[in-house]
Amino acid sequence: MGSMSGRAGLGLGGFLLGLGVGWLIFRAIDVSYNVLAWIIILAGVGVVVSSLLSRGRPGPPVGGMVGGLMAGLILSLFVTSGFSFIGDIAGGGFSGAYRAEGAKSFSGAATSDRMYVEVNNFNGAIRVSTWDRPEYGIDLAIRARTQENLDELKIDFREDMVQGELRLVLGYDIPPLAHSRYAIEVEVHVPEAAVIDLNLGSSNGEIRVSGVSGEDLRLATSNGRLVLDGVRAEEIRGETSNGRIEGELEAGEAVLSTSNGKIEIVLPCTSSGEYDLRTSNGDIAIRVSPSEGVGYDLDLSTSNGGVGIDLPDLEYSVDKRTEKQARTEGFDGRAVSITIKAATSNGGIDIET
Repeated sequence: MGSMSGRAGLGLGGFLLGLGVGWLIFRAIDVSYNVLAWIIILAGVGVVVSSLLSRGRPGPPVGGMVGGLMAGLILSLFVTSGFSFIGDIAGGGFSGAYRAEGAKSFSGAATSDRMYVEVNNFNGAIRVSTWDRPEYGIDLAIRARTQENLDELKIDFREDMVQGELRLVLGYDIPPLAHSRYAIEVEVHVPEAAVIDLNLGSSNGEIRVSGVSGEDLRLATSNGRLVLDGVRAEEIRGETSNGRIEGELEAGEAVLSTSNGKIEIVLPCTSSGEYDLRTSNGDIAIRVSPSEGVGYDLDLSTSNGGVGIDLPDLEYSVDKRTEKQARTEGFDGRAVSITIKAATSNGGIDIET
């Protein structure tokens, strides 16, 4: 009888403790569905482990206390979220998590033929393209979990002229823990005749750049594709932690990397350039020019796959199935020289015209 009473007391105490702690935590932050899944998984693991450890041992029933604690945490999560998780699941998915929508636009005259555009975004795509107008336009499509969240969103946009360069900087004045309350897509248009430098970052979304010519392009996203469509620059650096990289580009120097995705690019090869392409999990496919005026210096390797090169007049210093190093005959005398380093840990590499 005393054992049953002790077990019930510990269970109730753990439940109340979890409910109170969870209330304080989940009122302060917004929880995504991935976090919810991990909380449930950890709760299950905690209950199982504590039950196994206390099985057959004398002393207080720890399993009941841990189970109560986890139950309190989960209940507090649902209560503080207004039971929106249940409504979303009953509605057939998670798309209903964002219930409020809004839009914001910025525009102005392009008072210089040199521009710098910086966008720091999260939970949404960034798309930059050119048009035939002597002005810029920035459009935001905003979704928020609640109307209150939408009203609280503070957009920080600055336009400055620095040493003859028009600088446009877009960001948000909200704490990182509140990012999951929003999904924001950013569309940027710039004059096609301008020289554009870009610094684009998104924590969760695609980055697409079309028709831009510039000097320094820096693109980074933690979860999404990088798409370069007819892009020209002196230097291009693009990085994604989970997504493919694709498109047509030309640069004096380009470094493109993804931790999980395919790289598929076209190089027009009208001017000399160096290209460094890396993925930890995916194929690399490169299409280049068949012109006799172009010479290639290639260093290609994979740890699990094959390397294929379909180019004429190559001299091989390394010719293995998983690694090839080759150079066009008379490389130094070619009008255009292209250096390509490509590596993948799990996939094939192919170069062709």
